[in-house]
Amino acid sequence: MIFWILSVTVSIALLVWTAAEKAGDPNKATDMAYAHMFIAAAACICFALVAIRSTRQLVIANASRPAISASSARYMGYVWVWGALGLLISYGLGIVHWHEWLHFFLGFAAAGAAALFFANLLQRDADAGKTDEAILKISRYLAYIQFFGMLAIMIGLIIDGKMTRFLVPRHGDWAANNIFFFGSMALAAISAYALKVSAGQGDKPNEPNETSAPGEADTNES
Repeated sequence: MIFWILSVTVSIALLVWTAAEKAGDPNKATDMAYAHMFIAAAACICFALVAIRSTRQLVIANASRPAISASSARYMGYVWVWGALGLLISYGLGIVHWHEWLHFFLGFAAAGAAALFFANLLQRDADAGKTDEAILKISRYLAYIQFFGMLAIMIGLIIDGKMTRFLVPRHGDWAANNIFFFGSMALAAISAYALKVSAGQGDKPNEPNETSAPGEADTNES
């Protein structure tokens, strides 16, 4: 948790600083735009690698399916929150100007809150030693939707030329596009690994859940 707080704080501070430098000094505009892009890319690659590593450690430790799914959902939430904070500070403080930023901030914040809430539900089941197949199934569907959705966003940003908008001074969405693209990349990577793990656990026996009566397992075996 400390890593995420520090990495989110440092990366957003650097994103805001490079955006401010680009806006304040036309001579450094292009260099600062590339620096902003590099920072967003480095942060999101780091987020994805840490998320995948943490989930893999749970798999190796033979953790329950709810615990593993909770880990993936939690890290997805962190990436969404990172994007929301990046938009809020960059545009909300007037460092960069783009009139549509608020809609995307609200969307990111809602997605982050939903992912963290879902992670909490899964972790609660894991802590109680329960397995809710319905929630796990929903988590897989959401991971599929997020994976393909993030790929579509990345492709769309490239095709529409959004990733080079910083070259035109009148476009203020260039900073947001960096957050969109590389945030999508991190979310796609985390989702892909979560789906891979879920597929690998398809034949894993279900953990006992709260509906199992005492002695039911012994009765079935006999």
